[in-house]
Amino acid sequence: MKMSKSVACLLVAILLLNACDVSYPKETLAQSLEKLIQKECGQDSKAYIVGKTLYLDIELDDLISEELAEHKVDTAVSSAIRVVLSSDSGIQYTVTTVYHHGKNAALRIVLSIDDVKSYYYGRISRSDYYKSRNLLEISGPEFSEEMISDKHDITVGEYVGRLIVSQINMTPRTNPPFRALGPVLWLLYLGIENGNLILLVSDDANIGVIAVLKDILKEKLEGYSKKYDMFFDKITVVEFSGKNILSVSLDDDI
Repeated sequence: MKMSKSVACLLVAILLLNACDVSYPKETLAQSLEKLIQKECGQDSKAYIVGKTLYLDIELDDLISEELAEHKVDTAVSSAIRVVLSSDSGIQYTVTTVYHHGKNAALRIVLSIDDVKSYYYGRISRSDYYKSRNLLEISGPEFSEEMISDKHDITVGEYVGRLIVSQINMTPRTNPPFRALGPVLWLLYLGIENGNLILLVSDDANIGVIAVLKDILKEKLEGYSKKYDMFFDKITVVEFSGKNILSVSLDDDI
């Protein structure tokens, strides 16, 4: 899912007109955003500020159409950005989580405000912004409730780690190297320990899959380290059993 052109035009106008205007003070930002979502989406929501991270949760009716759901998500994401860009909150990340009534499925969209500003001020290209800086996370029944309840202040390291995972998971399986990973292989971000980015693979991986995954992770590690000027010592991938199946660092030969 990508931000629509109409939303992009709207945000450009907001940046130009409200660069010095504080329309949403930090003290009332969450409540203001909830009121805005109700007005523009006709939808109840709940907003939270944790450090420099803004969370926006929206529960959708199970009977809602896919088209209407996408419209509400698009509107909610743009509303959150509008509020942050017109505030004195210092928010660095927005996390919009949309889920069905029974919490059996959830979609989370995470945006870096610095990336948003860099795109609209021309510091990064349209292709870079839309193709490599989209952080989407999708969960089924097994993890959706945890996704919804998780509220913490996101660091740049965590953001980059989750972005790497998102980019791999969302890459079309028609791409030959990714097709080799199989139709059900899915990565999950676990955390960072002493500069080590730890990922969980959703299924048992054979030797061939490990080889392809290592190449892809090395490429992503190198690319995103440059984009965000931060470096992981290595990436470690583990199975559900806790067994390490591969480690990747920038010094590795591929």
